[in-house]
Amino acid sequence: MGAYILRRILLMIPTLFGIMAISFAVIQFAPGGPVEQVIA
Repeated sequence: MGAYILRRILLMIPTLFGIMAISFAVIQFAPGGPVEQVIA
C-alpha cells in the first residue's frame, strides 16, 4: 500500500507541472495580457 501511495505522489509531480505549463502558456498567448484578463 505504501508503494502505491508513493507511486501516486511521484506521478502527481509531472502532472501538476504539466498543468502549470499549459495554464501559463494559455495566459501568455491570450490577447490583452493577464492583468487585463483579471480586470475584465
